[in-house]
Amino acid sequence: MNIQMNFSFKNSFLIITKSVLFLAFLLFTSFHITISAQTVKDPDGSVELANQVKNLYKAGNWEAGKKLVDEGMKKYPKESDLKMLSGRYYHHQKQYDKARYELKKSLEWNAKNVDAKQILVNVEQESKRYSSAICYVNELLEVNPYWKGLWSRKIELYELQGNTVEANRLRKRLSHIYPKDSKVQEDYLYNTEMRANALRKEGKIDEAISLTSDLLKKQPENPSHYISLVNDHLKTGDYYSALAFAERGLMQFPGNISLINKKSGILADQKRYDELLPFLNEQMKYGNRGALQQQYNYYLLEAARTAKDKDPATLYGKIFESSPGNDEAFNYVFNDAVGNQQYEEAIAILNRYRRARGGSKNLSVKELMVYTRMGNTSRAEGLTKQLFAQYPGDTDLKAAYVKILNVEAKDLMAQHMYNEVIPVLELIKRYGDNESYKAAQNSLFTAYLELKDYNNALNVLNDIQQTEPNNPLLYLKKADLYYNLKRFDMALASYEQAFPQVSEEEKLKYLGGYGDMLTQIVKDLNDQYRYDEAMTYVERWLENDPNNQTALRYAINLSNQRKKMEDMKTYAQRGADAYPDEIFFKLKLMEVDGLDPEKHASIYSELQTELTENPYHQDAIKSFAVVSEKYGNQLIKNSQSQEALDVLNNALKYMPDNKDLKYTKGLAFEKLKRFDSAYVYQKNFQPSLLELKEFREHMNYLRYKSFRNEIGLYHLRSRFADIDVLTTISTLEYSRYGIKDTYIGRINYTGRESGKGFQIQGEWQRNWDEKTRTKIDLAWANQFFPTLAANASVFRDLAILNGIEAELGVGYRKLYQGGNLMNVVVGATKLIDPWRLNLRVNNYMLDGQWLYNVSTNIRYYLTSPKNYLIAMGSVGSSPDVDLINYQLHNGFSVTNSMVGAGFSHLLTSSVSTGILGTWNHYKSDQNTFRSLYNIYMNLNVSF
Repeated sequence: MNIQMNFSFKNSFLIITKSVLFLAFLLFTSFHITISAQTVKDPDGSVELANQVKNLYKAGNWEAGKKLVDEGMKKYPKESDLKMLSGRYYHHQKQYDKARYELKKSLEWNAKNVDAKQILVNVEQESKRYSSAICYVNELLEVNPYWKGLWSRKIELYELQGNTVEANRLRKRLSHIYPKDSKVQEDYLYNTEMRANALRKEGKIDEAISLTSDLLKKQPENPSHYISLVNDHLKTGDYYSALAFAERGLMQFPGNISLINKKSGILADQKRYDELLPFLNEQMKYGNRGALQQQYNYYLLEAARTAKDKDPATLYGKIFESSPGNDEAFNYVFNDAVGNQQYEEAIAILNRYRRARGGSKNLSVKELMVYTRMGNTSRAEGLTKQLFAQYPGDTDLKAAYVKILNVEAKDLMAQHMYNEVIPVLELIKRYGDNESYKAAQNSLFTAYLELKDYNNALNVLNDIQQTEPNNPLLYLKKADLYYNLKRFDMALASYEQAFPQVSEEEKLKYLGGYGDMLTQIVKDLNDQYRYDEAMTYVERWLENDPNNQTALRYAINLSNQRKKMEDMKTYAQRGADAYPDEIFFKLKLMEVDGLDPEKHASIYSELQTELTENPYHQDAIKSFAVVSEKYGNQLIKNSQSQEALDVLNNALKYMPDNKDLKYTKGLAFEKLKRFDSAYVYQKNFQPSLLELKEFREHMNYLRYKSFRNEIGLYHLRSRFADIDVLTTISTLEYSRYGIKDTYIGRINYTGRESGKGFQIQGEWQRNWDEKTRTKIDLAWANQFFPTLAANASVFRDLAILNGIEAELGVGYRKLYQGGNLMNVVVGATKLIDPWRLNLRVNNYMLDGQWLYNVSTNIRYYLTSPKNYLIAMGSVGSSPDVDLINYQLHNGFSVTNSMVGAGFSHLLTSSVSTGILGTWNHYKSDQNTFRSLYNIYMNLNVSF
């Protein structure tokens, strides 16, 4: 039985391995043929003719189709498909001989014509030539071994042939091949159950038990199988096994009334009331208390009645006490003691009988049996030696003993009592013949394997291998043991030792198992982030199987994880060379090249071309999305946001729900100052908990900027350090934002001792393109402010210092206290996230005198351009431009300096505020310096 189990395991392993490899080959071949079919034309027109015939057949126009076939055969006399279509016509007409002839001719010209074979199966079945039909099914299964419909057809043919044995064997085999296919399993289980019922009716109970045991393994959750096994064992008189299955069923289904009744009946029949009554009492807690209490009362009464009767064991015991040489009394009391596992008592009874009647070979065998069951190995071995010493030529004694051990070992293995079976198997090895020895070795290996005692299993396998050194399957078993022992190098070495012993065809199967093992090893190491070790195993894998696609994929991904980009490119190139039609390797080559931003455009173009040819390839689509995102960000950074939108929109055609692409698209809209669209797309971003606050505030900023209108209230409070007098200026401002143009109107107001002053100012800003914008403003005032003021500036993004914004502007002011001031400003702004650095140089000409002011402005953005901290400073022979605009002092042609700091904060999605404080220091006369302190406050509301 164990040999058969091992042989079945080997066959299953080989079949599955062969099928997986063949299926992979078939898929690759089908893919290659499909691609070829897209490019190879129909040179002679035969394919088009065959398609016309098929369409006629499909439309039910059989005669017209047959006429077209006959005409085609004159032109293409060796065309397999036309012969097949001719055979199909005769099959439709039920002219089976003609159909068979035509279809066989079709196969003579093209042995791989699957359609011809399928029709031949129908022809042979309908003409009741089932053996021939089976042969054609077998040929089809060689091409597609996992075609379930063909397996079912083959089973049907065997049943029509009357070969139920082979049909049942195939059902069982199919259930092993498709263990997760519910339909296959249901068919197998139903058929097996029907066969078991039929065998019971025929009185073949042992065979029914075997089938029901198989059903139980498949459906351990079905209590009816336990009940059937109990009933079957009762029919055979095997009460011990019946009771065992009832108990196993109750462990699985506690409280099942049918199983309770079965166990109760068996125990009652054996008068084992001391076990029966506690059992019923225990089962009451699971339910059915009324019925079980009634049984309990009944059996309690029966137990009382039985106790009144004289126990036969007691009677025979009394006889044996008075006459220890009585054969009948000895046999009864001895067997009773052994049956009750009272082994010490059995030995005592046997010794008394030996003293009365003398020793014998039979008594020695009985004694050996008792010591073996006791587990007293040393005594059993000593007794065995003694028996062999007394009867050295008695082969019957030896054979009988080994037979007993074999039966006991078989029972223990069936009950999965592996620890108990091991000493029994060792005895069989010691005393059995060569066949028994080999069987015991195989069972011993299985027992250690089931116990997960891989070291002892390995020792046993080494012993087996000494007698079968050229059996490559043993190396595979050894590899599995080493794998379970986590000795991966030895496991792989065992596989590698088997390679030279097999043919090239078989080596492909072995390489499949070798690859499966390495796949698991590498996967486990990857899960532990042990990438260097995993790469070592992948390199070993590729040494033995250089073009293994899975190994190459692992090599590529591990090289990427280990930042070995050159290695990644090397392996990707190997994969592309070995599998030119496999897109994965092309994508990985592009991914490596994509690390260079300069190559984003070319890779984007290549992937776009690839998607044109394979628009539904998911890996290509994902890679295209990643590259499009990177390329889009690069374009945004280079102020090419419109081009970035085109790139991102193209990618979103393939992955419309990709949130990263949508978010990047939102960044492009933000750069284009289309804040409403930026808000819509950037809200797709899913921030982490740490990013959530910043994200929400940035979304508020986008929401704020998406409004077209804004009102600003500004207030300046200023005082000199040496005079306790406050000067204030208030400003009311309205802004209207368009797509390209912004219009601003503001009124500045101040009140001083000599009167009130106000200034009216208009400003126009325009974004000419993404890189260029301008600002122009004009102002008029009655007093305290420059009477006339005009400024114009142009801002341009330049590709220097990794991107800056340059400013060039001119201005004119007619000062309130007299004088004309003209200025030229040159500035530059640099963004280094999260910093914004600004430097401006103002050159003034005041009534022919040149003045200057150099100022810097540094912002630190917290969460958005409306939330920042600011620090500033300036120095020059002129005050900074704000003081000139407000004419708070006229410190021209003297040393001026200023420092300041403040913040801006976005309160809500429509309200922002800010405070800025500055200290201006300048020389008022030859020996005196003055300080001016300013506080700027603002509140802005957008709508």
